[in-house]
Amino acid sequence: MVNVSVILPCKNEEKNITDTLDRLKAQTIQPKEVVIVDDASTDNTLRILQEITNRYGWTLKRREKNDERYTSIVNALKLASSLLKQNFDYLLILDGDTLLEQQYIEKIIKKFELIPNLGIAGGSLKSPDDSKMASFLKYSYNVFGSNRIYSKKCWFDINDGTSMQANSVTWDTEHSVLAEVKGYIVKRFDDITSESIRVTSNKLPSFIRGAVYYQFGYSLPFTVIHSIYKLKINYLLGYLNAWMNKKKRIGDQRLLNQIRKQHDQRAFKRISEISFKS
Repeated sequence: MVNVSVILPCKNEEKNITDTLDRLKAQTIQPKEVVIVDDASTDNTLRILQEITNRYGWTLKRREKNDERYTSIVNALKLASSLLKQNFDYLLILDGDTLLEQQYIEKIIKKFELIPNLGIAGGSLKSPDDSKMASFLKYSYNVFGSNRIYSKKCWFDINDGTSMQANSVTWDTEHSVLAEVKGYIVKRFDDITSESIRVTSNKLPSFIRGAVYYQFGYSLPFTVIHSIYKLKINYLLGYLNAWMNKKKRIGDQRLLNQIRKQHDQRAFKRISEISFKS
């Protein structure tokens, strides 16, 4: 029997968290360990979580201070992963507003068993705004952050152990590119379904995205051109702010070069597909 662990950060999810955890508890392959971090909720989320975790013997930890939104999510995930105790085979990251189909974990694990070197896998993510999600998915290769499952080997290779490591707020993209650079397959399977109760947003503020460009090793000329093309000076301001504050990059220069190459290949493939279809 495979051992599956789950980490779940949430904030102010009183309307959604019971449904999310009921779906998790109904999985055909039950997780051996669930670690939940309440990220300084100001509603009744903590009380609901205390009742549910006591009932199922799951681990609950509360953060008393909430950071800037995107940074806070990363910090909550890092805390949750540091509390893992079981020797898992697979690790699921779940959001407080994501509903999994009943065989979600089982179906994803079968993909790992069928595909050698699959490192990160996830299913589709339905949204209340179907048109918006359909547009996002049309040319997207992303494995979502809210329903992704890692093999133990991939997780340890990316993080050098159990506790999550991430330098940028785009932790899911960071993990995906690191996994690919290390030779793992990262794949989304749209025939395996989950559902976001809220409309899913995939847009970072341009200032934060500029900082991410710096952390991912993109050059200043690239960022200047991108700022002009998008008519948003905040891309450049975010990049310069990260540079002046010496924000951590996600690897050494050799790794950054590999990541940029991976990004360029993916962008070229996407452009080719769009051109071919039109």
